[in-house]
Amino acid sequence: MLMICRSTAVTLIVAAVFFLLFTVVNVGATDGSLATLENQLSDLIYRTSRSIVTMESIRTPRSGSATVENDETLQSLISSGIIFDSSGNILVAASSVINRDKLLVHFDNQAIPVRLVGIDYLTGLALVSAGKSLGNPVYLSSHHGCAGQLVVALGNAYGVRVSPTLGFCAGMRPDGSIQFSAMITSGTIGGGLFDLSGKLVGLITGGIGHDQWAEVGLAVPSTELIKIFKHLIKRGDRQAGYIGITSADIEITPGIEVTLPAHLVHSESQRYFIVDKAVMVTNVVPLSPAANAGLIKGDMLISLNGESLTSVVTLKSFVRHCQPGSVIDIGFVRNKMPYVAPLQVGKLKLSMFNSFQDLCESQPLQTSAHKSLQKEIDSLKITLQALEKRLQNLR
Repeated sequence: MLMICRSTAVTLIVAAVFFLLFTVVNVGATDGSLATLENQLSDLIYRTSRSIVTMESIRTPRSGSATVENDETLQSLISSGIIFDSSGNILVAASSVINRDKLLVHFDNQAIPVRLVGIDYLTGLALVSAGKSLGNPVYLSSHHGCAGQLVVALGNAYGVRVSPTLGFCAGMRPDGSIQFSAMITSGTIGGGLFDLSGKLVGLITGGIGHDQWAEVGLAVPSTELIKIFKHLIKRGDRQAGYIGITSADIEITPGIEVTLPAHLVHSESQRYFIVDKAVMVTNVVPLSPAANAGLIKGDMLISLNGESLTSVVTLKSFVRHCQPGSVIDIGFVRNKMPYVAPLQVGKLKLSMFNSFQDLCESQPLQTSAHKSLQKEIDSLKITLQALEKRLQNLR
């Protein structure tokens, strides 16, 4: 019921915004202006659709595997991609090309073989090349951030190459990705998030929700795409570090004073500091770099190379940007005793990418919260009805 209410609320909010923007502002609005609006949206979607391809990744059945003959649904993964230049280079989500033997893009009723150029392990993007021009290269937005903007998410959905959904850009997440509210399916991954001028705001890499769809999407900002493209086209894969833990932010009240060994810090002032925020290790992957360094569940991570560590986001960003094979000094507290251990960073693998982040098991909606949300929906309905009456009076 909560999901239905939220979806209804989002739909009504978007409808109300479009009503306010395109009917109330123009007091002399007529049927013609509404038709113009529809035509403009249709034109926007058509123009941007010329930069979208359907990505098909095929896995060849291995000998002895229990697969049904001609059962293509078990072998093909369908997603989307963005045409990046006039040479046939296409940016896709790395999760869509993992462990696949054959890659095809579908555009204008053609199935075109493509080759994998490189993987960006930092952002989870991949570059494939068709070797020839197709469609229209995407126009990139140069704006940093898009909080509050109306956006259109375009990508493959249930067999339709370009299926549009409207939503709002929520803003930038701590890890640098864009969060937006629009329905995302597994086929939409690799598609584009566009503003109403038709410029690409971000490349969709996943969502927060269920295994195959989500109401909250995630995207790599367009301002990062040129840098990623140049690296992949010139140098191939861009590696990222991995240590093999799950963790959580914690706050400590009152803070504890920690003294680090002198030979592990750059200055005497860095030896002594108060820890009131840290990162708690909640799980360690067996045989991972963290396990080899001696970290265990319950350790409280407090420093990286002598610098204080206060959040999971900082830890993740630091590790991802480390070269595999490099060694970092990680400070932690165990049983109220401080330690520093050398940790050799591992290599992030493709299998570690996951397009959809799981939600915690949903709790039953409280009656008061349900009533509050229902009141908001009813209020929006009344507002829309009033706007419709006002429009009729203006005709």
